[in-house]
Amino acid sequence: MENKVSVVIGDEIITLKSNENPEYLQRLALYVDAKMSELLKKSSMSLIDEKVKTLLIALNIADDYLKTLDICKQIDEVHTKYVMESGNMKEENAKLKKELKQKKAELDEFIKNFEDTNGEDGEPNNILTMPVQKKNRKTVAR
Repeated sequence: MENKVSVVIGDEIITLKSNENPEYLQRLALYVDAKMSELLKKSSMSLIDEKVKTLLIALNIADDYLKTLDICKQIDEVHTKYVMESGNMKEENAKLKKELKQKKAELDEFIKNFEDTNGEDGEPNNILTMPVQKKNRKTVAR
């Protein structure tokens, strides 16, 4: 749906026709108007031809655009790095969980074997033992 929006840029009222949202078109016009006002406030601009003024305004807007693209690229690089590190951390986490599960199984097996080697009275079953003989020790007084 085509929208018609009247906007003010500088001293001009311009009617824009676009499929874009009217609020968005107003934002665009406000941005261009602000850039124009910013540049035209400089005293050196009064001596410059209108065509050159227009080119300078366009260059300033292009400068903002390219700097924004650079920032977006940096953000994208940081995001990509984060996603890769996150993937590596997930792999490491899965590996550690598998290792933990394996160690738990080994521990359970050890406990089971330990319990199987002890009798009901807690004494070892398959271990040769010798009865402990008590020796009479004489105490010597000094």
